[in-house]
Amino acid sequence: MKPRRRWPRRILITANAVVLLLIVAVATAYGYVRYEIGNVKTVSGRHLTPEGHTVGGAKVKGVTPVVNGLKPENILLIGNQTRQGLTPQQQLQYGSSIGSGSLADIMMILHLDPATRTASILSIPRDLFSPMPANSDVGSYQKMDAALNNGADGPDNLVNAIQEDLGIPINHFIELNFNGFINSVNALGGINVYFPDPVFDLESQLYVATPGCHHLNGVEALALVRARHLQYEPPGMKAPEYDWPYDPESDLARITRTHTFMKIVAQTAKAKGLTDPILAANFISAILAQITVDPGLKSQMLSLVVQYRNLDVSGVNETTLQTSPVNDYYYNGYGIGDVLFPVQPADNNTIKAWDSQALPPPAAPKAVGVVSITGSYQAALDAGHSLVTDGLKVTDESAGAVPADTSETLVLYHPGQVAQALDVMKYLSGAVMMQSTPSIVPGTVQVDLGSTVNVTTTHPHTITSATAPSSTAPKPGSAATTPAKHSVVTTTVPTPDGVPATDQQEPWDPRAC
Repeated sequence: MKPRRRWPRRILITANAVVLLLIVAVATAYGYVRYEIGNVKTVSGRHLTPEGHTVGGAKVKGVTPVVNGLKPENILLIGNQTRQGLTPQQQLQYGSSIGSGSLADIMMILHLDPATRTASILSIPRDLFSPMPANSDVGSYQKMDAALNNGADGPDNLVNAIQEDLGIPINHFIELNFNGFINSVNALGGINVYFPDPVFDLESQLYVATPGCHHLNGVEALALVRARHLQYEPPGMKAPEYDWPYDPESDLARITRTHTFMKIVAQTAKAKGLTDPILAANFISAILAQITVDPGLKSQMLSLVVQYRNLDVSGVNETTLQTSPVNDYYYNGYGIGDVLFPVQPADNNTIKAWDSQALPPPAAPKAVGVVSITGSYQAALDAGHSLVTDGLKVTDESAGAVPADTSETLVLYHPGQVAQALDVMKYLSGAVMMQSTPSIVPGTVQVDLGSTVNVTTTHPHTITSATAPSSTAPKPGSAATTPAKHSVVTTTVPTPDGVPATDQQEPWDPRAC
């Protein structure tokens, strides 16, 4: 590893595969696990959804099998970049200290099905631009990872953000800190990783000068999984590492590498744990000493270990929400940095493919209001007409404040009524996200119409543009307020940026030896 300057705090990450690692690594250490679990730290999660229910409290329709006391469940895996637990020397190496509740550099949802004893993972990109839950310390809108920055309530606030904005029920959570990542890899004696090409990342301190199988300790493994600015040396190229080409997908490519890393660690833990009980005990102790979970998960940890101890790690499916990038983003006058916009219907389709019961069936709202946040009153009128054509009752169209030149469309709904928001989202494509808002009348939905959306009808006929802001609203009853029948409101609609939802390794990506 090449020595470099201190690691910038915003890109420090921890890969959190705690449940996945535990359930495959400790089949020979049952009694020891029982003892160690008793010492695991807990934090309440008042916004968690009970197993077998969708967001809002509705029971999942159909049979929800209970096997050995376990139901299908979603566990949010949080990688917290806090320096708590590090030695003074390590804190100096990694930069200034960050307390509990900092940025969530890794957000993965582990879905477990006890009937089939299978697992799957859905990753949420950290830079996804999202509404924050009410009274969040970071304000009303931020990148999704910032929801963790809420003091002692950070994990629960992140759970709430994911449930409100994406509609995915979170039943439990695990938070692993920076020190726990390093210690867990070191407890295994390190891991072996194959690099097809030399790779380099100035900011993460990753430097692998030669292709082949390399043995990484905890610090070196951390440099790998937190590499967001990876450069690689193509075959035949002979140049200084600073001139090597960059991985074009940055943080999204890092998610794929992290998935690979998790499998390598889990496979290493399982293989070594079966032959070396002492090593397995050290590995378990290193993880459990550094995690924080909700009390409900702590009470079922031992059952999870037993139920999933024979899980085939190589068969765990991994997907990522698809996004579209927006650079140097300003919203309501505040600089947010480079962000990712959601892309519908691709994201909801990805969620359904990952867990077919995650989202509740859509339910038509009693009424819909449309507010254009692009400055164009005509856009609200056209969108409202299109939604009426689709059978929805639209009661109001208006033009509201313009928060940004480029904006997401937000589907606002009364808390707990995700099903009504999902019904309206059926007719919207592009950068669209939900937002729970207590001021919305129960049973109704408000569409804050942004600049990157299509509003389609069942039988589209004509297309009208909503991209150009209108400084003067047209008079009611004028020709401008009477869109053609079966109209479609369209703007510059983002599409996924080319990264597939399922993992796809690049030729230079590391893999198991």
